[in-house]
Amino acid sequence: PPGGKSYYKSKFFNDFWHLNVAMYTTNNALVPDPDKDDVLASSPRQWPILEVGLRMCSWADNAVKYYLLGNPFVWLPGTASLVLYVLILAWYIVRRQRQYQDLTPAQWDHYLYIGKICLVGWFLHFIPFCIMGRVTYLHHYFPALYFSILMTGYISDHFTSNFNKKFKNIIFGVSYLLIFGVFLYFKDISFGMNYPSKEYKSRKWFSTWNIVD
Repeated sequence: PPGGKSYYKSKFFNDFWHLNVAMYTTNNALVPDPDKDDVLASSPRQWPILEVGLRMCSWADNAVKYYLLGNPFVWLPGTASLVLYVLILAWYIVRRQRQYQDLTPAQWDHYLYIGKICLVGWFLHFIPFCIMGRVTYLHHYFPALYFSILMTGYISDHFTSNFNKKFKNIIFGVSYLLIFGVFLYFKDISFGMNYPSKEYKSRKWFSTWNIVD
């Protein structure tokens, strides 16, 4: 006869520990081949500053080509917002020690809460790839990227909280237009480039982006 549900239960933290050990062991086994030059691989230090992209297929002139690259106006402000959060936190701490109350108790608690969610969340999703021995690629940064994007929204709101509503709407409206405009400018790398990559040379903003060569 079928067993009761209690027979299939296991301790959550026990499963959590074994699952993470298994993932860590498996990932560390995916080491790069020292005899081959992997043009697709990248190091974690390159991800926050969008130093590299990732070719998704053949790069022949007659092939439809896709290039994995983040929107610079989303990616780079996300990284900057993480740094700004830490600097502002240090500023507030020093000020509070000198009895300056820039934030109400509720605002201060909220500021710390955002740090726990966004900053710690980003760190926990980014740092494992810095200590792993496995080969790493740009897409490994995506989980951490979400937290930096969330931080961008908070920092933007934090700096504009004292602005009047109309001016604040203008700032956010311009930001949305920039993000959308840059996406349209780079849209072919997402929708497919069915022409020689050299025609995309003007989109190579950083010398490290291997869109052309």
